[in-house]
Amino acid sequence: MFKNHVMKRLIVGGLALTGSMLLAFSAQAASEPGSLSYHKASEYAAIGDNYQQFKLYNHVPNSQYKNIKTISWKKAKLSNHGVTNKTVHIDLYATQGTQYNWYRISKVNVLRGKKVLSKNAKQKVQKYWVYGQALVLPKVTTQTVFN
Repeated sequence: MFKNHVMKRLIVGGLALTGSMLLAFSAQAASEPGSLSYHKASEYAAIGDNYQQFKLYNHVPNSQYKNIKTISWKKAKLSNHGVTNKTVHIDLYATQGTQYNWYRISKVNVLRGKKVLSKNAKQKVQKYWVYGQALVLPKVTTQTVFN
């Protein structure tokens, strides 16, 4: 009887502690659970007004990479004022089973999609991962074809 009572208290206390820990961690994008799956993309998005609340990464935080680094928006020159029309290019995104995805972004490049005549003229484009809430994605509209 005493053993059952103690076990119930431990379980309830553990669940309450787990629930409060989940609430604390749910606000942080980097701590969200789930396996990552990567998808190719080629679209443009605007940097949101709340971009400073989110960090840039060299890899998705929950990925298997060991040396994940954060980069400031200013150092990446992707701040609100350093990008034309606040627009960035998305070439890859990662889904994690949450409401928002991770997006690999880079500056919009005028040479993107055009052939470069010489190898020396080829520019290296720096890419960063950012959480989806930092971006304003274009709205996708769908239409029902069959009823």
